[in-house]
Amino acid sequence: MTAPENDRFVVSRTDGPHWIQAGVFLAIGGGIVWLGLSASQHGARAPACVFGGSFALLGLILVVRSLKKPVRNELIIEPAGISRVIGGVAWALRWDELRSASVVEGASERYQVVLTPADERYESRSPSLVAIGDGFLVAGLELYETEVPRVRELLAKHVEVTPGRVVAPPVPVPPPPSRAAVPEWVPPPVEPSGSVTIHVNGWNRVLLRWVRFFALLIEAGLGVVIEFGPRGGFRTTCLVLFIAVFVGMSWWAVAEQQSRSRKTRVLLELSAAGLRWRTYYRKYAVTWPEIAELRTPSRVLEFRPARADFPLDRPDLDHLRLPDGWYRMPRAMTPTAAKEFEAHIRSVLPAGVPLALGHG
Repeated sequence: MTAPENDRFVVSRTDGPHWIQAGVFLAIGGGIVWLGLSASQHGARAPACVFGGSFALLGLILVVRSLKKPVRNELIIEPAGISRVIGGVAWALRWDELRSASVVEGASERYQVVLTPADERYESRSPSLVAIGDGFLVAGLELYETEVPRVRELLAKHVEVTPGRVVAPPVPVPPPPSRAAVPEWVPPPVEPSGSVTIHVNGWNRVLLRWVRFFALLIEAGLGVVIEFGPRGGFRTTCLVLFIAVFVGMSWWAVAEQQSRSRKTRVLLELSAAGLRWRTYYRKYAVTWPEIAELRTPSRVLEFRPARADFPLDRPDLDHLRLPDGWYRMPRAMTPTAAKEFEAHIRSVLPAGVPLALGHG
């Protein structure tokens, strides 16, 4: 016997096809190419074909993406239970396995589902079901405000719906420190002074200058041999080496300059307020009170949240979370950036936050 359709609700975040966008790009590209070919001046045809062809290429890329079967990203609520689908079924829980559920509002008016299993020993093996306090957060899927009433209504038919936020289990209060201990850290102002900015993907500029200098000496020596040396195979070998050194140094210079460009530069700002990770496309900011521990295995910055409900407050960092509960920044530091990080981190790190520096 099938369940009534009104007792089943699917919250879908599956990416749909891009047929409309593809059609728009193809039409624009075809129109520009047609206008260029119809122009009386031959000089306008080549730019029109290049410009219109770029639009047509974008349209073709969207067509190829639309032909592929999208990966399902859904939260399904039905009479049998609640389940999460990410391509396939990531996890599923029957209603008798749950004690309560809630739809809570996190930061920036984001609504998320929190489930509390009936068995306190329940452990989640899926990164899309994250433990926070005595409950589990359905991570990677946020509800729109219009979906919240329907989700709460269906949850209330099967389990107890608890309002408000999930309260983390009480943490034992340590004894007060003695007078000889380090005084308790007080959070600084929101906009502190004296911050340090580290170029995460920056190169060693001093080493690069020395390499350029020695490459210039090698090129000068090879140039003298090519011009005044004996003819034959030896001259050909020197000519090949000269070209190889020139091309290699040119590629190295372009790569170093590209790492400093606005779109590819990655910056890590250390201040008395916390960490700030900045790229052209994204920005992350985490304050010191939110961090319980720092580590840098293989020059990758990772931190462990201080609170169990951190995933609820910061769903924007879900893609950085590791299976063990730590959060990893998306890019490793270069050796130069790692040395600069080690030189400045202790000057801004509050007392009581452990730091494990790794090398690799």
